[in-house]
Amino acid sequence: MLGLAALAACGAAPSGPAVALDANSNQVTVGMNLKISEAGRLKADLDADTAITPEGETVSQLRRVRLTFFEQGRAPSKLTSRRGEYDQANGMMTARDDVVLITQGDKGMRTIKSEELHWDQRADHVWSDRLTTIVENGQTLISKGGFTSNASFTNVTGRDAVVTGVKVGSGGVSF
Repeated sequence: MLGLAALAACGAAPSGPAVALDANSNQVTVGMNLKISEAGRLKADLDADTAITPEGETVSQLRRVRLTFFEQGRAPSKLTSRRGEYDQANGMMTARDDVVLITQGDKGMRTIKSEELHWDQRADHVWSDRLTTIVENGQTLISKGGFTSNASFTNVTGRDAVVTGVKVGSGGVSF
């Protein structure tokens, strides 16, 4: 290091690239984009400003998450969150902190907000066990126990819900 400083002081630049060592052996990806397909068809597009994957692990910690779900015949659903994680081995994704999901509902655009949302791409299942607010066409569902849905959001059910402007059926509240 002293030799490099001496060369720099003399006006001579060291030849060759400088090498920085990562002491914690994490793989850091800036501007991550992952296309998730099934049977040759694009199912989702996952973007994150930063993805950190510890050496030998399959779970990536994500920052500033954007996830777009594609379902044939429907407008894409778009999710944003401040943090998340994606497990490449089992196809599970969790979005955390200020999660907002905008999707096509039966009566217009539906906005789903929660602090945590899970997506199992293999089981075609989306859910949250946290307080969730679902708004569509002037109707609001505040679900204290979260919600469950298929990934195309055509079958959304809230648990332990407080509602305005929606019908309450047996076994929960459905949009």
